[in-house]
Amino acid sequence: MRKPYSFSILRYVHDPVTQEFVNIGVAVYSGEAGFLRAICTAHCTRINGMFERIDDNRFRQLTTYVQEKIGEIGANLPSTLPFEPMLAIEQLLARVLPPDDSSVRFSRGGVGLAHDLDKTMAELFERYVNRYASTADSTDRISH
Repeated sequence: MRKPYSFSILRYVHDPVTQEFVNIGVAVYSGEAGFLRAICTAHCTRINGMFERIDDNRFRQLTTYVQEKIGEIGANLPSTLPFEPMLAIEQLLARVLPPDDSSVRFSRGGVGLAHDLDKTMAELFERYVNRYASTADSTDRISH
């Protein structure tokens, strides 16, 4: 049976005025399935190629933190009953990264239906993040 899900793309926004960005991760949420997880890249090669060089270690620490915190929230999601209000993905992600003008932020989400949410998350990551990465970067990501 296909389950409804929503997703959001994690972006590095270099300059708040120009709003130029690089996609660095994907979060997927299905309240019906009690599923909230994320995959983030461990590399900032694209960012360094497009903008000023950023610290690789701090970037990796940040993306690891975001992915792990989202996973912790997902692991603690209660199974919802039909009469309980569903949380929006934006509400859950704001617990990790509140919406503000920082360089790392989540985009407005999309929605879909999926049989396998892990597979869908991997496909979304490939489509929105890895598709534009260099060959060396695309083979190494933070595992989920």
